Amino acid sequence: MMLLKIIPNYILINGIVIGGTVFVIFLVYRKLSSSFQKRLTAYFLKAACVSLVISLVVLVVVLAMMQLLLHSGMWDFFYELGYGYLIVAEYLPSVLAVAFPMICFVVSFSVRVNRRVRYVEYLSQEIQKIREEGFGRSMELQGDDEITLLCAVINEMSVQLREKEEREKRQQQSKNELITNVSHDLRSPLTSIIGYVELLKETGPEDRQCFDEYIEVVERRLTGLNGLINELFEYTKLNSADRFSDMEKRDVLELLRHILYEYKILMEAEGLTLSWQLGAKSYATYINTQQMVRVFQNLLDNARRYANRSAPVTVTAQDTDRLHICITNRLTDAHGIEPDRIFERFYCGDRARSTPQSSGLGLAIVKRIVELHGGEVGASLQGQELSVHLFLK
Repeated sequence: MMLLKIIPNYILINGIVIGGTVFVIFLVYRKLSSSFQKRLTAYFLKAACVSLVISLVVLVVVLAMMQLLLHSGMWDFFYELGYGYLIVAEYLPSVLAVAFPMICFVVSFSVRVNRRVRYVEYLSQEIQKIREEGFGRSMELQGDDEITLLCAVINEMSVQLREKEEREKRQQQSKNELITNVSHDLRSPLTSIIGYVELLKETGPEDRQCFDEYIEVVERRLTGLNGLINELFEYTKLNSADRFSDMEKRDVLELLRHILYEYKILMEAEGLTLSWQLGAKSYATYINTQQMVRVFQNLLDNARRYANRSAPVTVTAQDTDRLHICITNRLTDAHGIEPDRIFERFYCGDRARSTPQSSGLGLAIVKRIVELHGGEVGASLQGQELSVHLFLK
């Protein structure tokens, strides 16, 4: 009968101890779960709390079953077996009260913790693949603790590094193309200059007419070569810049009108017609005045250089959510023109090289200046008419 009195005490004592422990862990969990930096700690406390609850339930069930068994005559059964078995029967509830809850706690806690351990192993394998195969891989996000946060940061870093690698690859390819194109453009006039210098050595100053003609050609070639070097230097300087430091608020349309009046006289002298219709009276924004003048001049020079003299060069401007300037001219020959590529460096290679006053960098410089102003530039071709579209904020 003493054993029957002990069993309820075990239930009460163990219940109070485990219940109190669960309550304390729950309070700590509530405190830590509100802190993002301690979510992983809260996760393990939650696992411990749940495991303790399971252990408490198992304890109550085991002791209740033992009490039922003893009530059903199990005590008399052990008594008949002998004193040794009676001692076993007396201490069996204590052993079961400790062993079963402990086993349940260890198993439950291990299962829950093992989920995060497997996730850490998964992350380790994925990071190893990133090291072997390169950046760009994305890992699966599970949970919302520090491990998941670390995984998200690694994913973002992997994508950024992959983009950086691709940018560096494109930049290197771009540098190689630039060197190739510049070498070609420098070699052509230099070869011509060397040839005329040899002719000058042969003829000498005695043949004044030939001498003057050769000097004129050499001077023209040197002027073109100097222009190419200056534009290449300007483009390189713009390409390495992040922004213009000397920006000022100016009326862009007023600046454009002044340039249009200058080019109207210049084009009329060459048999071209320049007309414009600016829908807005003014549009003030922050610009680098010198560079914006360069943009308008390069675009008008390009239109003037390749325009068909039977049609006018037209300029329009509209103010919607941003300023849209459009310069349109009819081409003498539109065959092979790719509007999407005309702002690439040296795109119009052969044509530019056959035109002494063109370096093939003018529109590339325009694009870079506009980008540094936060704008966009593009082109469209309809039949023989080429339109360049400039957008400024």
